[in-house]
Amino acid sequence: MKKLLASAAIAAGLLAGGSAFAQTAANTSSATASGSVTIVRPLTITKNSDLAFGRIVRPRTGGTGTVTLANTGNSVVAASGAVALASTTSRAQFTVDGEGGQSVTTSIPATVTLTSGTNTIPVTLLPDFGSTVTLSGALAAAGSATLNVGGSFSLPDTQASGAYTGNFTVTVTYQ
Repeated sequence: MKKLLASAAIAAGLLAGGSAFAQTAANTSSATASGSVTIVRPLTITKNSDLAFGRIVRPRTGGTGTVTLANTGNSVVAASGAVALASTTSRAQFTVDGEGGQSVTTSIPATVTLTSGTNTIPVTLLPDFGSTVTLSGALAAAGSATLNVGGSFSLPDTQASGAYTGNFTVTVTYQ
């Protein structure tokens, strides 16, 4: 009799557990997701040349000139009210390398300040590119883009003589 009662108790427990499991299983749901990734080459930016306005003669007393270095074509300085002397000039040029066909966000400051001792010249930077560029080539192949930067500044007759220098940074980021 004890064996019979023990078997009945075990059977009742199994039935109760099986019933609870069946009820829980009927209230479950599942979904499947897939994973993916696209691997691209790292971006690099290399400076090919600096922004160099060359030698400029400031305007005569009572005048102000404007000096502009183009961002495309030949590196010719246009000087209005000032005189550009025959000297080496160049626009700043950068090469961006990375994954072909990818869009890259560019960041460049609007101005750079050139200094000589305590004297300064604010230069407006004139890039030949917008806020985004697309690297040449196709996905899974190397791509590149060339970025050119010219500049312009006002040159008063009171500007102190000297060699003026300054730095600016061009930053690129995948979109």
